[in-house]
Amino acid sequence: MHTTVLMRRLITIHYLLITVFLASCVAPVTPVEKFSVLTHPDGPLYVSDQVSFEVLTPTGFKSEGYEVQVRLGDKELGRAGFGPFGVGGRVQATLWWAWDTTHLQPGPETLTFTILPDGPSWQETVTMYPQSGVPPPQPQARWAAAISDCCALNYITGTAAERDMAVLAQIADEQAASLASRLPAKANEKIPVVFMPRVLGNGGFVSDAIYVSYLDNDYLGGASTQVLQHEFAHWFDARSGGDLRPSIFQEGLAVYLSGGHFKPEPLIPRAAALLELNWYIPLQTLADDFYPQQHEIGYLEAAALVGYMVETYGWESFNAFYRDIHATPDGRASQAIDAALQKHFRITFAGLEEKYLEFLKAQPVTESLRDDLRLSVQFYDTARRYQQALDPSAHFMTAWLPDYKIMRERGIVADYLRHPSGMNNRLIEALLLNAAHDLRAGKYDRAEITLQAVNSLLGMLVER
Repeated sequence: MHTTVLMRRLITIHYLLITVFLASCVAPVTPVEKFSVLTHPDGPLYVSDQVSFEVLTPTGFKSEGYEVQVRLGDKELGRAGFGPFGVGGRVQATLWWAWDTTHLQPGPETLTFTILPDGPSWQETVTMYPQSGVPPPQPQARWAAAISDCCALNYITGTAAERDMAVLAQIADEQAASLASRLPAKANEKIPVVFMPRVLGNGGFVSDAIYVSYLDNDYLGGASTQVLQHEFAHWFDARSGGDLRPSIFQEGLAVYLSGGHFKPEPLIPRAAALLELNWYIPLQTLADDFYPQQHEIGYLEAAALVGYMVETYGWESFNAFYRDIHATPDGRASQAIDAALQKHFRITFAGLEEKYLEFLKAQPVTESLRDDLRLSVQFYDTARRYQQALDPSAHFMTAWLPDYKIMRERGIVADYLRHPSGMNNRLIEALLLNAAHDLRAGKYDRAEITLQAVNSLLGMLVER
């Protein structure tokens, strides 16, 4: 028997044995049928934690006019109304750091949740563990900041970011300077950057600051510097003018200016491979409903579209068009894009797509490139499936992303330092890390075997 075939079979059998064993000894993951509560920090709670709550509604609940109250005995800890949360707009009530557990004793505590004014009431029991058991580096950890030419770089002591801060500051300055030459945004202060020592979402967000995951053994593959450049692009883009800036161009521009999504990559040839894989998404769909589409496909296709337009019309003309897109009465981004295209280039959105497709069909696509794209999509879909099943706070559509300024003021570090770390989490994250390394090394057979094992395990955990 060929050595490669034998190795694949042995690895597959090994993973299947692990799968069967773990499936027999873990608690099932059940769907939400009633109001459900997520507590933060993730994982076990310890005396001294500042605890937040997410109260999720059951399907069909009409949340308008309702709020949730949380009590410990006769003491009200807080109340909050329901509303959309995160990129996905999940309906929930969010009580930020409502419960100060500093003066509690270790042991069980029973909380009462009541839907006001006339909804149901229920109780949740949580176990508080001794403060002495708080895992490192939290006991000595604190917020700190380093100031570079471009940025105020916020981090938590005792983490990988503190160790590597000199290198990170240099990277940030170089990336910011490069982007400023393309997007000369007006900036009167240092750009706030927050390095998070846990995986959240796809590794980066931008809002009041740039948030980037930075940690050792990052199961998404250690793309922190690439993600940082992507978020820098968003920061400069948002401050360079423009009325509407549709998501298809916001995200496409960020990937284009970064030279890749999670790694440097040839954007246009990879987008051409989407056609061979039958994964191409019509541009109108992508323009009007960007974020629900498959993440890697949508971002790649949008980035290659920006690349095609820059190659066809030039950077200055593309940028002028992008900054001159305005909302139309029907509220559809595709119609707004169509109007701006006709004004600037005398072409319709449909006409642009026709020429874009012709351009992609003319690109050579290698087998290696196609395999890399196929497995990249499978890898990130698998990582997000893991997050949804075993680390829901990390999933990008509803990621737990507290305001770092409030965390600094209150000395809170646990929300970023702690995450689910049970046996299944450790195993799956280790397998994902191996798959990420193999994928980047071009070892596609090994990456595919590992991803199959992870998905088999997740399937058994979710279905039990």
